[in-house]
Amino acid sequence: MGTETLLLSWGAATLLALAAMPGVLAANSSGRWWGIVNVASSTNLLTDSKSLQLVLEPSLQLLSRKQRRLIRQNPGILHSVSGGLQSAVRECKWQFRNRRWNCPTASGPHVFGKIVNRGCRETAFIFAITSAGVTHSVARSCSEGSIESCTCDYRRRGPGGPDWHWGGCSDNIDFGRLFGREFVDSGEKGRDLRFLMNLHNNEAGRTTVFSEMRQECKCHGMSGSCTVRTCWMRLPTLRAVGDVLRDRFDGASRVLYSNRGSNRASRAELLRLEPEDPAHKPPSPHDLVYFEKSPNFCTYSGRMGTAGTTGRACNSSSPALDGCELLCCGRGHRTRTQRVTERCNCTFHWCCHVSCRNCTHTRVLHECL
Repeated sequence: MGTETLLLSWGAATLLALAAMPGVLAANSSGRWWGIVNVASSTNLLTDSKSLQLVLEPSLQLLSRKQRRLIRQNPGILHSVSGGLQSAVRECKWQFRNRRWNCPTASGPHVFGKIVNRGCRETAFIFAITSAGVTHSVARSCSEGSIESCTCDYRRRGPGGPDWHWGGCSDNIDFGRLFGREFVDSGEKGRDLRFLMNLHNNEAGRTTVFSEMRQECKCHGMSGSCTVRTCWMRLPTLRAVGDVLRDRFDGASRVLYSNRGSNRASRAELLRLEPEDPAHKPPSPHDLVYFEKSPNFCTYSGRMGTAGTTGRACNSSSPALDGCELLCCGRGHRTRTQRVTERCNCTFHWCCHVSCRNCTHTRVLHECL
């Protein structure tokens, strides 16, 4: 049978997720933004296996040469990368759904808008969560057998504790981190502060996935007893990773570019991030870092690329960030009612169908002015 060609018709969600990739949204040393969001001129063919080719849309042409090579060398990984990025975008929207900046995205050439051109906290979170999404998805796909070049992490074998031993199928976090570092970070060019910030936040996302892994066990024994347990390492949910990264967003460190050292020092020794306030500790590998104050997300600004909060739903009884006072930036809000019809009083009938009634009720909505 000849080579089968599969056309990947990337929908808006998939293209959106791929466009969110930090490694292909990075700025090079000249300040030009390049990557998946730019339009290429020809179709790009990537061999996914000996009998399958992936025909990619022109918009994927500007993946770097190294990124395309990594995809070729790891059959099956393209779908994992795409899925991880889609999950990361959804997680970003969830974590900031009640804040003035709610991780807005668009289907145009700039997925996250002009915020990716800045060096603020929001940019730091975008880079960290998308890097974490790729690492998480690839590590999980390895243990599921979806990628030909990796499997479960079988290094944890044999004795473990007094009543348990290592076994089972551990998620391959080491392969996920290595691939994520090679794939995502390869898009970063330059030696400036933005370069260091992006690399640091990329690594913070991957490190969070690794540090949140937990031991999972299964009992063995007669009559359901737990005489012996077999244990393995399991990835956290991406929601757990997002929760941690959101907390680190709130406590992010503002940094400066440091270029100290002798001429004989290595590049890694010469280029460092230091806290803006000398009294603060240097950022740890887990911390998110930024170097620029966030824009005002209260009002629309075409220059800054902010949509404002006008028309956003708010909670009139909440004193928190989702409350009308804070979310609406003191401009006030309007209240309106909406009649909603939903299915209710559902009953299961043997066998086998469910019958429901239609219930109509009035919903009170509050929107920022």
